[in-house]
Amino acid sequence: MSVLVPCSILLPIVIGLLKLQRLPASARIIWYYLIVSAVVSAAFSFMGRKLHINNMPLVHLYTPIEIVFFCWFYTKILWPRGNRFLNIWLPVLFTIFCIANALFVQSIYIYSSYTRSVEALICIILALNYFARMATEGNEKKNISNPELYFNSGIFFYFSGGFMLFVFSNFIINSSHNNYAVIFVIYAALVLCMYILFAVAFLLCKK
Repeated sequence: MSVLVPCSILLPIVIGLLKLQRLPASARIIWYYLIVSAVVSAAFSFMGRKLHINNMPLVHLYTPIEIVFFCWFYTKILWPRGNRFLNIWLPVLFTIFCIANALFVQSIYIYSSYTRSVEALICIILALNYFARMATEGNEKKNISNPELYFNSGIFFYFSGGFMLFVFSNFIINSSHNNYAVIFVIYAALVLCMYILFAVAFLLCKK
C-alpha cells in the first residue's frame, strides 16, 4: 500500500501526457493537479523515510493548493463562463482558514484534520452539484463516455469515503497500530480508485 498506491498516480499522469494535446481545459487542470500531487507525495515520503523529520507541514501547505485546483476544475465544468466566488473568493477564504488553523488551532506539526474535513465537504458539495446537473441536463452530460463524469466520480468517491477519516485522523494516528493500519489500507484504496477513474477519464478525452 505504501509503494503501489503512491506509484499508481503515474498511470493517469502518463495517459494524460500521451493525450495532452487533445485534453480539454478541465482535463488539463486535473493533469496539472496530479503533477503537483506527485511532487508533494514524493517530498512527503522523502522527508519521512529518508530525513526522518516531521512532514505534516506539507499537508498544511498542500491542502489550500488542492482546493484551488478543484475549484478551478469545477468552475470549468459547472460554470464555463466563470464563477467569481468559486474561482476566486472560495479559494482565498479557504486559504485564510488554513493559515488561521495552522497559527492558532492545529500546529503545522500535526495533521490538519479540520481543514482537510472542510475541504472534503466543499468537494462533496461540488461533486453532488455536478451529478444533479447531469441528471437534469441533456444527453451529452449523461453520456457514459463523458470524461467529466469519471473525473467527478473519482473526486466524489475519494472525498466522501475519506471525510470521516479526515475528521478522526488525529485520534486514529494516536490509536493502536492495528487500527492505524486498517485505516491506512482504506485510505489507500480510496486514493487508488480515484487514480483509476482519472486514468479512465483521460482515455476518454477527445478535444
